[in-house]
Amino acid sequence: MPHQSKLFPDHRRLSGERYTVEVFRMAYDLPEQEARRLFDKFGPSKRELDLLMRARRNPEQFLNF
Repeated sequence: MPHQSKLFPDHRRLSGERYTVEVFRMAYDLPEQEARRLFDKFGPSKRELDLLMRARRNPEQFLNF
């Protein structure tokens, strides 16, 4: 049975560019363990990971709509 905290469904179709864990880690200057955790939880989609990191850095921009 898959881990409950995994938000990225295995069956979900990916479109667009994808990160590797290492490129994602370097792009956001993340520790290896944190990059792996986020990558495993949210998947390799560059678009989704970039959006996640934007929200982590400035959550208020997503609250004022």
